[in-house]
Parts: sequence; C-alpha cells; structure tokens
Amino acid sequence: MFSKRRRSKSEEKENTTEHASQAGKQPLSKKTKKSRVHNEVEENDSVFVKLLKTSGIILKTGKSQNQLAVDQIIVQKKLFQTLRKHPSYPNIIEEFISGLESYIEDRDNFRNCLLSCERLQDEETSMGASYSKSLIKLLLGIDILQPAIIKTLFEKLPEFLFEKVNSDGISMPRLIINQLKWLDRVVDGKDLTTKIMQLISIAPLYLQHDFVTSLPEILGDSQHADVGKELSDLLTENTLLTVPILDVLSSLRLDPKLLSKVRQLMMGKLSSVRLDDLPVIIKFILHSVTTTDALEVISELREQLDLQHCILPSQLQAFQSRLKNKEQRSSSGNQENSGQDCVILLFDVIKSAVRYEKTISEAWIKAIENTASGSEHKVFDLTMLLIIYSTNTQTKKYIEKVLRNKIRSGCFQEQLLQSTFCIHYLVLKDVFLSILSLAQSFLHSLDQSIVLFGSLLYKYAFKFFDTYCQQEVVGALVTHICSGNEAEVDTALDILLELVALNLSAMRLNAVFVKGILDYLDNMSPQQIRKLFYILSTLAFSKPREASSHIQDDMHLVIRKQLSSTIFKYKLVGIIGAVTMAGIMTADSRSFSLTQEGAALSNEQCTQVTSLLQLVHSCSKQSPRASALYYDEFANLIQEGKLASKALEWVGQTIFNDFQDAFVVDLCVVPEGDCPFPVKALYGLEEYNSRDGIAINLLPLLFSQDFARDGGRMTSQESDQKLVSPLCLAPYFRLLRLCVERQHNGNLEEIDGLLDCPVFLTDLEPGERLESMSVKEHSFVCSLIFLTLNWFREIVNAFCRQTSPEMKGKVLTRLKHIVELQRILEKYLAVTPDYVPPLANFDVETLDVTPHTSTAVSAKIRKQGKIGGRNRKADGSKTSSLDSLSKEDSSECDPTPSDRSQLEKEFKGKEEKTSVSLQNYRAFFRELDIEVFSILHCGLVTKFILDTEMHTEATEVVQLQPPELLFLLEDLSQKVENMLTPVARRVPFLKSKGSRNIGFSHLHQRSAQEIAYNIVQLLTPMCNHLENIHNYFQCLAAENQGVADGPGVKVQEYHIMSSSYQRLLQIFHGLFACFPG
Repeated sequence: MFSKRRRSKSEEKENTTEHASQAGKQPLSKKTKKSRVHNEVEENDSVFVKLLKTSGIILKTGKSQNQLAVDQIIVQKKLFQTLRKHPSYPNIIEEFISGLESYIEDRDNFRNCLLSCERLQDEETSMGASYSKSLIKLLLGIDILQPAIIKTLFEKLPEFLFEKVNSDGISMPRLIINQLKWLDRVVDGKDLTTKIMQLISIAPLYLQHDFVTSLPEILGDSQHADVGKELSDLLTENTLLTVPILDVLSSLRLDPKLLSKVRQLMMGKLSSVRLDDLPVIIKFILHSVTTTDALEVISELREQLDLQHCILPSQLQAFQSRLKNKEQRSSSGNQENSGQDCVILLFDVIKSAVRYEKTISEAWIKAIENTASGSEHKVFDLTMLLIIYSTNTQTKKYIEKVLRNKIRSGCFQEQLLQSTFCIHYLVLKDVFLSILSLAQSFLHSLDQSIVLFGSLLYKYAFKFFDTYCQQEVVGALVTHICSGNEAEVDTALDILLELVALNLSAMRLNAVFVKGILDYLDNMSPQQIRKLFYILSTLAFSKPREASSHIQDDMHLVIRKQLSSTIFKYKLVGIIGAVTMAGIMTADSRSFSLTQEGAALSNEQCTQVTSLLQLVHSCSKQSPRASALYYDEFANLIQEGKLASKALEWVGQTIFNDFQDAFVVDLCVVPEGDCPFPVKALYGLEEYNSRDGIAINLLPLLFSQDFARDGGRMTSQESDQKLVSPLCLAPYFRLLRLCVERQHNGNLEEIDGLLDCPVFLTDLEPGERLESMSVKEHSFVCSLIFLTLNWFREIVNAFCRQTSPEMKGKVLTRLKHIVELQRILEKYLAVTPDYVPPLANFDVETLDVTPHTSTAVSAKIRKQGKIGGRNRKADGSKTSSLDSLSKEDSSECDPTPSDRSQLEKEFKGKEEKTSVSLQNYRAFFRELDIEVFSILHCGLVTKFILDTEMHTEATEVVQLQPPELLFLLEDLSQKVENMLTPVARRVPFLKSKGSRNIGFSHLHQRSAQEIAYNIVQLLTPMCNHLENIHNYFQCLAAENQGVADGPGVKVQEYHIMSSSYQRLLQIFHGLFACFPG
C-alpha cells in the first residue's frame, strides 16, 4: 500500500490546473495583495466566515483564490482549538457546517474552496509543504469536522455528475473526489466506503472509471476487504469497468480466496476481452498467483491466451510489405501500431512478472515443458522462453535444456519459429542479444536438429530486425567461421549463403566483415573456400558494382597472390577462388546483358572472365595436380550452368583440340620406347578391321613421366613435345564432356568415340609373374590400373544418361571392365603394402591422405602389437609411380622390415588368405555422379554389333550382372551414409580434417534434399533387385534343403548376392530411418 502522505498525480494535476488558471495574473507582492480588499468576503454574522478569518484564512469572491495569512498547519490548529474551546461546543460545529453549506451554494465560491489557497507569507517562512491545500482539504484534516464535511461533499456532488467539463477544463466531480485522497486520517472509513460505492453506482461511465481508480488513494487498509468484495460483485455486473476494477484489486490487500475467485472469473473471459484491456487483466492474474497454484494458473493462462489471433491478417500483410520497402507505410498503420503497442505492453507486464517473481518464471517454464505434443505448442510458448531466457540469468541453462528437448522431439519446428518472429518481431527485438547468445550456443551442439534451429535464429533475426541487429548477426557468423571448428565453419557459411540470397542489399552493407574472413583461409577446407568466394563474389559483382569495388580489388589481390605461390595449399585457394569468381561474374553479366544498355559492359566483363581463366591456366600448367584441380573446378562451373555462352564458346574452341593432342593417338601408331612392358590396345568395344581407330595413350604417358622423374635422358624429339601428365586424363575428359554436353543440349555424339576406344596398356592379369616382379614394377602396374579405372569411371559418368540401347550396352560393358580391373588391382595391392596411389580427387587441402591397407599380414602384426612406420618424401623414393600424396606415415598397417620378411615367409603360398579392401582406397578413385545410378533401371539391353559398312552383323543381349550391381550399390550406400545419415559433428582427436568427405566433392555441391529426391526415383528398381535377390536365396535354400554352405552353393556368387542384399537394406535405412528431411 502506498504511503498516505504521498500526493497523487491526479491531485497534482488539479493543483497544476488551478495555478494555470492564474497564469495570466501578475505575481502578487504583499503590497498588491493588501490593495485587493474589494474581493474579500465581507464579515457578517456567519460563524463560518468569522472563525476562518480568526484562524488565518481570508475568503475571496469571484475567480480570486482564497488566501492563507499564516501557515496551513497553524490554520488547522487554530481552527480546531477555536471550535473545541467555543462555549457552544459541540453545537458550534453544526453552525460552522451550516455556514459552509450556505457559502458554497455559490458555484464560484465552491470552486474556490476546492482549489488550493494562495499564500500571503513568503515561502521561506512556511513550515509545511511546498504546496497549499484547498480550504475543503484543510477542513477535512480536522477530525471533528471531517464527517460533516464528507457528508456535505457527497450531498453536493450529484449536482455536477452530468455536467460537461467547464471551459477552464475543471471537472467538479473529479475535483471533489480529489479532496478525499491521501487524508492523514479517515475518521469513519466504513461510512466513507459506503458513500463512495453508492456514488459509483449512479455516476456516468467516465466518472465511474475515475472514482474506482481513486479508491486506493482514499480508503485505509481496514476498508480493503469490504471494497474488494463490492468491487468483485461490480465486476460481474458491469464489464465496462473490468480494467479499472482489476487495476484497483491489484493494489489492495485482499483475501487470497477472493483473488482466486476473481482470477477464475477473468480466466473465463480471456478469449473475449479487448486487446487494449489484456495487459491489465494479465497483470492482475499474475499478481494474484501464489506458490501453490502458480503452475495451475500459468498452464491455464497459456492455453487461454493466444496472441497470434490478436494480430489481424491485414496487419501481417502490412508488415510483409514493410519488409520489402521499409520506407512505405501501410494505410492501416495506426491500427497496426495500436495493436502492436498493446502486445508490447502486455509482454512488458509479463516480462516484469517473470523477472521479479521466481515462482512465475519457473511455473511458466514447467508449463511449457509439460506440453508434450508439438501441435499444442503456440507462438506464445516460444516467445515466453526467449523472454525468460533474456530476463533471468539463473534459468538460462535450464531453458536451453528445455529448448533442446523440444527441438529434438519435433515440437519446435521452423514454421513455429518463423511465425514467432513474424508476429512478435517488435517484442523479440528487445531481447535480440539473448537470441544471438542462444543461437551461438546452439551452433556448438553436436545434434544436427539443434544446429539447424540455431541457424534459423540467425536467419530470422537478420530478416526481421533492423540494421544494427543485422550487423551483429553477420559479426557473430564471422566469429564462428574464424573459430577453426570445421562443423561451425560449414554451418556459418551456409547461413551466410542463405542471407545473401535472402537480402543481398542488406548483406552488402556488412560486406566488410565478410571480407575479413580472407585472413583465415589457411584453416578452411576447399569446400568452405568455395562457399566463401561464392559469397564474396556475389557481394562484389552484383549490381550496382561501384558500391563494392573495394571488395573486387581485394579479391583480385588475394587470388593473384595465391595463384603465384609455389605451395599447392595456397595455389588451391587461388584456383578455387578464381573459378568461383568467374562463375559469378559471368552469371551477373548474363543477366545484365538482357538490356541493350548493358551489352557493352557484358562484353567487357566476359573479357575479364576469359582473362581470369587464362591466368589460372597459365599459373597451374606447371603442376599436374594444380592443372587437374583447375579442370575439375572449371567442369563444376560448367555443370552448374554458371558459365555464359560467350565464355563457353572460348572454352569449346580450345578444350577439344588440347585433349586430343594430349591423350588421344591413332591406333595404328604403336608407341615405341624403352618401356619394360609390351604395349597393347585393350578394352576396346569395337572390332576394328582396319587400323584407323583411336586409343587413349595411357601407358606411354605414364612411363614417360616416370622416366623423366627418374632422371632418364629424353631424345630431342621428346624434349620438343610438351610432357602431359596422365593424372589430368580423367579431369580433362570431365571438362570436355560437360562442355560438349552444354553446347549440344546433352548430346555427346561428338565424343562418343571415346566410349568405344581402347586404352594403351599391357597385360594386367598377374598370373605367375606376380612374385617375380620388382616393387617398382608392382607400383607402376598399380598406378596404371588406378588411372585406367578412373578413366572408365569418368566414361560411365559421361554416357550413363544416353538413351540409345547401344550406348546403354556399352556403359554396362564399361561397368564390367571396372569390376574386372578392381579384382586385378586387389591382387597387386596385396603384395605392395607401402604403395600410395596417384590422386584422383584434387581438392584436398592437406597432403596427409594415405590408404589404410587391411592385408592379413598387417592384421597379424596388429595382433602382435608391432607397429612400425617410415618417413616418406616426395622425391621419388616412395613406391608410388606418380607425384602423389606425401605424408609422414605412422600407420599401424606398416610392419618393420624384419617382421615383414618373417611374415611374408609365413604367408608365402597362402595368397588366398591375403585380402585388400578397396574401400580404404576410396580417396584415390574418381567420384561417380548421382546420375550414374540410373543404370539400376536397366533390364535386358540388346546391343547391335555393326560391320564396317554399318550393317548389323550380330546382336548381343547385355544386362546388369550381380558384380556390377554390387559395385553400384556399394557406392550409393557410401553416398547415402555421407549425405543423409547424421554424424557427430566434433572432429575426432588427431584425425585428418575432412577425411570423411574426400571423394564426395561433387556430391556436396548438392543439397541433401536433392540427393534424397534422386534416390527416391531409384526405389522401384532397387525394390525389384531386392526381390530378385530374395528369390535367389529362396531357390538356393530349396535346392540345398536349407543348408547355406551346401555342395551346390557357389561361394563367390553367394557372397556377392548377400552383400548386395545388405547394401540395399543399408540404403533403405539411411533414406527412411536416418535422414531427418
């Protein structure tokens, strides 16, 4: 309860009004005051006038104020003593009151008695308050006069109830009620209560509101219970007084049972009350909550309160239009602002309650936590959790736990979060820093669903909040990117990509923060570098370009610096950055050139693109690995359709001729040289009667490179020719294929000869010569097989979508060749444990990638605990026949020389026990495109064999065999596991960064949803294969009376079919059970 001696704002307002009415008068000195005798009330026989003058009060007529000759405390004391000592006491009181009643019959006199008095003495000599009370208020302060004065006022008040406010702005009813506020003592509180309540019942509505809100300032504590009961009854009778009554009840000391009764009444009306009344109602409900019923009340409140319906659809549309054009205002702006102001005021009430009442905040969290179903959650729930998170630091950890549980269970999803920001963006803006802190915490999580929710917090904070908040969001994301945590970097870059697509103009204002990431490229993976340069290039080269020229300059400087480096790690950054930037430049020039005005600029920018690509080519041609990376990045650019047609024409003019000169030779020209292996044209798909065909010149190129690195002498003719690395064969062909595909709308007739042509190899089947070959020869043949396999894999990538039966049959044949070569490769790898293959994926940022062999020899050593290692250097001393990856190897697969020799003797003659898993060499195979798996649709394919005159000589039926099926399913299973199966985000200790993603570069350029969609298209053929395998095992069981290893079982075929069955189930599990999308 407020102190009774405190003045009310309304009373001060009345006093201010009174002084304002005198503003036009000159300040009165003592001299002038004494001269104004003509306004003074003449002394007559009235006891009232005489006693007041004796006490020091001079009554005035007209619009003049009554005057105090002495201090008001002295006035009250003198008058009290005069009345008590009067010979006719207590009858003198009746005469005094009678004189007052006669005096105030005049309206001006009554008004003067209600307004504050004027002082005659200086303020410095006043002992009382700095303000002067009215005559009526002075008389109410005298106990023996108070009851009679109150009676007189209430008898007089009805005369003014239905009068309009005077021209001077003074309301007589309000002025009369103000006299009763903040009395030092109420003699008869019960009577006063009765009179006020009677007055409220007959007063007009606008006065009822004022009278009700004045009750706490008039009544003492002893009357609170009676007033509370009467107000609760009035609440049911007059709903228009709901707000003032609840406001008063919150200020009174009332019985908890009465508060509970009123609270239940208001709970039932929540859905029908006006939005303007809601803050006061909620304030009362929260004020009446006790520790015992807090959870029950809050649970009921969150069910009844649905602020989502308080915002009209027209207002939401107005908000959306304001997001698009913040300068424009909708026509319903006033209505929208009113509604939003009420909502903000409501949340301020709630925010105050949860900040200072621990019981309420805990109950609110518990009520939300107890809501199990996602459909039962509302926008209000999420808003409340964010508000409590921002106001109460002690409950932050617990709220984070609740949020995480709700996100994992699917209760809080993207749609709910978006609606929360859309409806309550003004409320959430006040807690923006807490939202930012929560998003940062969520991005550190290992749970992908939690990370996604944190990403959405960043996204919607950027979308719905102002420029300052957007800057803070970008700054927080840059901090994540510079943290060095690979998972955080990936997520933050993905968010920045979304923000660039969401609001490019806003992101350009914060481009300087994003540009700072260029200083942290050393710790980023190639895929992350690709994303960063895509973001920066979009910000730099989108219209208008002038505003971001500084970003363009910085990017050109960084790219040229990295390209000129002799260290591959930095050259990789330059190549990826340059190609990515070229893609954005051509995409922008393509859209800009649609207008005639932009044609000249488009041509200029196309020239810049070709110059940039030529720079990359010239800086990378000295390194086969850099050249291969450039070809792969360039191919990705063409595949994504980001290269303009003009630039594509320039590429097409050079690629085809360069590829033919580098890798294709006539079949009739048998290579000559000192190669220790006889060169043969193998794996051709056409029977050439003449020697006019072509072949891939693989073995001679590989030998020439080894010969040059080993320091051999070259002939003058050889030295004049450009030495081409076979490492670039597969990447260059991928670039050629995609270029032709784009230029001819998917038709590959120009290069279909490469599908048929043989490859210059040697006899690869080891046979008995395997043990007699040297280690270097083993390594040479292994490299030859790896390169051949990668060539065939790119051939399958290229022609897998061709629709003609002949093409399909040839692709199936190439798949068969891949399986055969893998079988041969396993035999060579089993006897070459230290071998490191040539690279096939070139966008790896480190050189510490080596295969982990799993031979029986190394398995034996692991059991014995004898782990050895050796340092390998890239100077030709290791067993790889190409400039492959170097590393300081401490692998557990390498035994010491003495142990190895002993074990080789032990396992000599037991070659069948030696096994090599090609899964450990996945990083050294070219990646299969997701389109390759359309081969699973193939049934029986009729392949026509033509003679030299293109007549059909014979037909051959080709179909997908179990070994080829297993090969495809194993690769598809790996893709599903990598893209669709959630994994722990924390990088294990001492594990090579990004090793899980090596060999999936092309896959990661697509979204998980897109990959899942492609796999769904394969469900029908996969189910057919699953059924066929099931029928195979049923027939096998019937033939062998249920014995799995019966005499009629072909072990290899059985193993292939069972492995295929397992892979199919793994794919289905990854698609349906693990993929969160």
